[in-house]
Amino acid sequence: MKKSLFIFFLFSSNFIFSQDSYVTLNDQIVHGTIQQYKEPSKNPKTVLFKDSVSGRSIYLTPANCKIVSVGLSDKFISYNGTRILNTDNAINSHLIQSAQLEKDNIQVFLRQIYQFQNYIVYKLFDDKRTNFYLSNNGVITELEYYENVNGNQVIPYYGYKNYLLNEFFDKTIKGLQHKVEILRYEENDLLNFFTNIFNDKSKSSEKLRNKYSNELLVGIGLNINFGTLTNLGNATYNKTSYSPSFEIALRTYSQRNFGRIFFQPSLSVMPLSHTFNEGSTFETKATLINVNLGVGYIFLKKSNLFIYAAAAGGVPVIFNYKTHKGTIGEYVNSGSPDARLTIHPEMGLVVKRSLNISFTGTLPFRLNFLSDPSFNYRTSQFSVLLRYAFIEGGKKK
Repeated sequence: MKKSLFIFFLFSSNFIFSQDSYVTLNDQIVHGTIQQYKEPSKNPKTVLFKDSVSGRSIYLTPANCKIVSVGLSDKFISYNGTRILNTDNAINSHLIQSAQLEKDNIQVFLRQIYQFQNYIVYKLFDDKRTNFYLSNNGVITELEYYENVNGNQVIPYYGYKNYLLNEFFDKTIKGLQHKVEILRYEENDLLNFFTNIFNDKSKSSEKLRNKYSNELLVGIGLNINFGTLTNLGNATYNKTSYSPSFEIALRTYSQRNFGRIFFQPSLSVMPLSHTFNEGSTFETKATLINVNLGVGYIFLKKSNLFIYAAAAGGVPVIFNYKTHKGTIGEYVNSGSPDARLTIHPEMGLVVKRSLNISFTGTLPFRLNFLSDPSFNYRTSQFSVLLRYAFIEGGKKK
């Protein structure tokens, strides 16, 4: 029953929060899921798409759709037009090297790399070369650049510079001539150029390198503590107790693979106690300060919902550990902190990047029962943590 509910929850969440979509040739928006999608090094020729409503899959191509959106990560448009065939790297290329501009008619997916109001920059990167395009109110123009070799000298053709000067000459942009003169035909340079002239600093290449911003997580949790007391005769007593915990953590996302991989150091504090009433009374008390280092992977990532799995290795430093046996006498105190390595598997949900709900376990670790050396005390935890994420820069990206 629980397994069925979990599968239903995943299916429902994927349907409700699905942000993958494409636009048909009739301008209809179809929502669903991009299948087997990885961050492309080159523009894809086809994209496998599964419809959320019908469940059917279709290979999207530039001929059968207008736009493909992959969550908040990538957006492609179908482009039917021309591209320069002359090489953009005359030294390291065996492609066309000529002073005469040569173009080819193509039908491809262009990847959107920047947008500001009515201006959009697109990139085409395939086995031939890299081409950039600028769209203004839906009219797409190639930013023309190629290189030729004359003797031992590389002769570049800067058609894109002339075009940009003509496009923005009436925008009263300070230093436009110099900005265009030093502009290289590279993605980061073009991004910085447009963010600069539009005063759109949040999308500069320096910012985009860290677009998966760090998060400071502050959370509280409810812990179910499973305690086991075992003596040398293998008599075993079990007890369950509950305790609150407080945690502070830092989550750092990988800048590759759409930020799906993340690293998470954390520090948490919680009380721990068990009372075993088995003929005689056995009591344990301690304060656990857990120092953990974890790594996780987001296997469902939509605009408003992440689902992830993680694992952490940690060292719980056990302070003020003491035990008591019987009804008379005082607690026996360990006298010094005790530390040991533990493992923490975790599953979690992230809602709108701010609210984190995680289900965490701590695999069993053993302590001596100080009041009677013939007993061993073992404990493990299951925790439900509610975290709030303070995102670097105050922006959810």
